[in-house]
Amino acid sequence: MIFENFAFAFIFCVIGGWIFGIATGMVPGIHVNNIAVILASAAAFLYGFGMSPVLLCTAILACAVSHTFHNIIPAIFLGAPGEETVFAVLPGHKLLMAGFGLFAIRLSALASAASVLFSFIMIIPTAYFLSRFYPIMETKMGWILLGLALILLLSEKKPSKIMSATIVFLIAGSLGVIAFEMDGSLNPMIAASSASVLMPLLSGLFGVPQLILSLVSKSEPAEIPETKTGFPANQFLKNAALGTAAGAFVSWIPGVSSSVAAILASLFKKNDLDSNEQKTEDTEISAAKEYIVIVSAINTANAVFGLLAFFTIGKTRNGAVVSIRDILSDAGFSTTDNMFEGEMLELFILFYVVILLSALFSYFSTIRLGKEIPKILQKTDYRKISAFVLLLLTALIFVTCGSYGLILFAAAVLIGFLPVILHVKKSNLMGVILFPVMLYFLGLR
Repeated sequence: MIFENFAFAFIFCVIGGWIFGIATGMVPGIHVNNIAVILASAAAFLYGFGMSPVLLCTAILACAVSHTFHNIIPAIFLGAPGEETVFAVLPGHKLLMAGFGLFAIRLSALASAASVLFSFIMIIPTAYFLSRFYPIMETKMGWILLGLALILLLSEKKPSKIMSATIVFLIAGSLGVIAFEMDGSLNPMIAASSASVLMPLLSGLFGVPQLILSLVSKSEPAEIPETKTGFPANQFLKNAALGTAAGAFVSWIPGVSSSVAAILASLFKKNDLDSNEQKTEDTEISAAKEYIVIVSAINTANAVFGLLAFFTIGKTRNGAVVSIRDILSDAGFSTTDNMFEGEMLELFILFYVVILLSALFSYFSTIRLGKEIPKILQKTDYRKISAFVLLLLTALIFVTCGSYGLILFAAAVLIGFLPVILHVKKSNLMGVILFPVMLYFLGLR
């Protein structure tokens, strides 16, 4: 038996999950769900070495939290977003090209850490809201999603832009419907890969167009000392709280990701970076910093409150929590509605300690890893890096999703240029997820 002392085993699993999260966050195409599925599948084998179901869940949860810290790095420096960091690509690229790449990483790490602390304050009111009102709202979910879609489109304000945004939303949504209907057609080259249409769709819609524009414009990251920029503390706290609240809100809505939470949060912002209207350089930099804080806070809050939704209403909203539920259920734990009593309450407290420890480790590791990348970028032709990342993404999509994934990827890239051509927000491309899910809950699909 390797794990005879629970305290030692607990720390070992937290550190192991944290390291796994670094890997999933840093490498485009590898997700927390891959690790969660592998660990859950190997549960019986791991139990033979003294691992318990609770310790296994600890490792998965630590990985999920660590991932939300580190996935900002490829989004900013490589333009390769995951589903959670789609809206960090544009502000991250803006800060990178202005010479504030490392500052963006530090800001993101601090925002994620702040989100964990804010979530502690919001746990009780959120748990009360979920247990009291979710059963009522579940029956109206299709209309709630339709309302979110309308809010997104009407945020363009001008009638001509609303029409253009609707076109972008519906075209992206149609691509999403086709992609999800044929999800089973994906033929990954590696068996361990969890084939998902989200990688080719999101990389094509949001990441690659930015890389191609960088190649065409011949832009290079500027050499500006990081000490020349900052972010007011009150502004940081306000945006981190906003991001945490938005992440908490979408954590209980099925099919609605961190990206949609970013759309909702952006409605409360005066400076909209996603708009194509003319702005001064200082305004754009300030808006970019705000978006990095909001997206990072949302990303981490969504993971934290996803766990809360499971303990409160028995619903799972992400792959990591699904694996945790399955492991606990197989071990005989009660995983029905409202688990805040007895041993499940103690388990939730233990899991929140896991979140705090993983967040602490991840804060420092994110900054440390982020420090090395700008040094490499300054010594390298940025156009070559963009070209390499473009080829790497294409290869990853082929390996993880097969030839069908490449077709989706190509279609997504073409559609990804529509907001630039039509001068509307890139967030309208999130119709690729929102539209199919909305149709499902309205009974039209």
